[in-house]
Amino acid sequence: MIDPPKAMKLEKVILSFIAISIGLFVAGAAFFVYQIVRAIPQNKIPTISITNPTPTPSNAVQLSVDSPADESVITSRSLTITGKTVPDATLELTTATDDQVVTPTSAGTYSLTTVLQSGENLITITAIAPDGQESQKTFTVTSSTEDF
Repeated sequence: MIDPPKAMKLEKVILSFIAISIGLFVAGAAFFVYQIVRAIPQNKIPTISITNPTPTPSNAVQLSVDSPADESVITSRSLTITGKTVPDATLELTTATDDQVVTPTSAGTYSLTTVLQSGENLITITAIAPDGQESQKTFTVTSSTEDF
């Protein structure tokens, strides 16, 4: 059997441990409740403004293809491509069967005629400015003689 002075010492250690545990739990719960219910003054809340990103301006050569539309289907094998670019650019047309180099009109418009293969044709037009900047458009045109 444990003699009474040692038993009291063990009881004091156990009660101290329980008291510290309960104290920490109560302090933690009180802090949690304080954080939940405290009111922050409106002038202390920072204002966050979100701005939409703007694209970085590109110095690339302007190039547009007016016709034909990407993924269009035509019934002939001859295709006329029209569009607009800067007047002093050089245009390069590339298909599986044709390569052409042309210059646009003084207004910047261009018109190219090429012969397509039967089926799907990948067409790439590149505009090259005198300073070396390039702009490229790639599109697909399908040549089919089938009736849909």
